[in-house]
Parts: sequence; C-alpha cells; structure tokens
Amino acid sequence: MNNIKKYVEDLGIDSFESNIKIASIAVVSDLGDVIFQTENWDLTNQMDIILRVIEGNTSFFFNNTEFSVVETTSEGIIATNNSGMGHLIFVRFQGGFLISYAMPQADPIKALSFLKNYAIKLNGKI
Repeated sequence: MNNIKKYVEDLGIDSFESNIKIASIAVVSDLGDVIFQTENWDLTNQMDIILRVIEGNTSFFFNNTEFSVVETTSEGIIATNNSGMGHLIFVRFQGGFLISYAMPQADPIKALSFLKNYAIKLNGKI
C-alpha cells in the first residue's frame, strides 16, 4: 500500500509540474476494490458505476453528475460532462485500473496519454 501511495503522490506531482490538470486519482483492482484514492475523492460507493463504464456503458451519473463516454481506445476511456464539469479518465493496467478526474480546463487526450505512462508502472502490482 505504501508503494501505491508513493506512486500516486509522484503521479500527482508530475501532473502538476506538467500542467495536466488532474485533480483526483484512484487505483482500483479488476474486482472493483479501491486500492488507493486521493483524499479529495471517495469512490467506494461508485464502484458499480465504474465497472459498468469499463464494461461499455456510455452514459452515466458519477457523484450526481452526468458524464458521457466520448472516446474509448486501447489506451483507455474518456468520459466528459457536457456542462463543463470536467472529465473522468480510465486507464487499464494488468490487475486493475487507474482512474482520474481531470478538471474542465484539462486536455483529456493529453491526460489519457500521461496516465497511460503511469499505468504501465502498475502492471502486476495489484
């Protein structure tokens, strides 16, 4: 757990320094267990929704805010709130998912690419 916490802290610092505009990060197992989440985010009651998005749901409410999947690629999933409330980004790694909330001003494609580079480091660690 301490290794995951350090990993997320490093990701947050790098995100800030790179101006990626990621506000929250969570590491979730394939089974839907929250392994780690930043203090400003609680996904424990959102896991059914998250798993449905990963399985292909394209429109959903997350923390009482509506999101629509705008892009699904081999790298991950980008969901955006049409009212300008930000983006949810899901990136798969071996054993789970790296999930983040990116602020409305973020470039979600840039954030997805950034997170993919970090997700690779989690392969096999969960």
